[in-house]
Amino acid sequence: MGASIRSLALKHGWSVGLTYKKLKAEVDELPHNNSVTIQYCNPNKFGGVLVVDGKYVGVKGCKQKIPFLWGIDYRTHDIPICMLAPSENYQAWVQFFTKLKNTGYHLHAVVADDNEAIRMAAHYVFPKALCQLCHVHFLENVRRQLRVRSDETYRDFMKDIENNLFRIEKLGKKKLKKRCFELLQIHQDDPVKIAALQYIAEHRKWLTGYVHSDAWYHQECPKTTNIIESYNKHLQGRLKTIQGFESVKTAEQWLSTYALYRRLKPFTDCSKKFRKLNGICSLSKTLRKDKELPEFFLP
Repeated sequence: MGASIRSLALKHGWSVGLTYKKLKAEVDELPHNNSVTIQYCNPNKFGGVLVVDGKYVGVKGCKQKIPFLWGIDYRTHDIPICMLAPSENYQAWVQFFTKLKNTGYHLHAVVADDNEAIRMAAHYVFPKALCQLCHVHFLENVRRQLRVRSDETYRDFMKDIENNLFRIEKLGKKKLKKRCFELLQIHQDDPVKIAALQYIAEHRKWLTGYVHSDAWYHQECPKTTNIIESYNKHLQGRLKTIQGFESVKTAEQWLSTYALYRRLKPFTDCSKKFRKLNGICSLSKTLRKDKELPEFFLP
């Protein structure tokens, strides 16, 4: 996945056309990423906190780019499920979470950007699962609402919001509501500020999902989608060399192969509490005891 077809052709002394045919034959034999999860993984080894997102890709015949929906298990960094969808709507996310459930995955919490379709679909398939909004995406929505990028009128107010509501560890929904009310008393004469604080208060349930200490998994629930954003950035680098796919089938096949590649590639730059993952691949963290790591890719 890291080398171009031309470089592989030069390395082996083949023509570009022959190299492409050989690669396609290898990819055609690979199982889908989701099937690997069902066949090789122990559902109990996943952390149960899934960070999800949709990465848009170009496909020939589609007027607009379509989303590749995927999720990263926060504790193991493994990729239990992925799929290509016509759009990032409620029906697509229901299908995504249904596929996840069919793998035996125990979803305790889902972390995502401010997409109501994700929250609704997750709750429909996993009624007891909590939703955590990414604070980075949410704050950017507030900045956009206040137009702080182009107008300095509400920049100091935005700093108050960040410092008093989002830079405090474990601020539960009751405390968040209280802090919003306190700021509302100070800024009650400005309708724009009132609207921003109401917007935050209305989303407090999903902004504080990580706080709940009555279950062990919330101790590992992040407040941002940074982990999958880094995966998206790496994927984007690969997609630049492709410039779109010939069909939905080839796109699904390539993206599934990419997910498998990431699951079998040892980590090298994990830091802080994930430093222990360096030197191993994510699939090894979720592998069943009676299975060995599959050799889908040459070293």
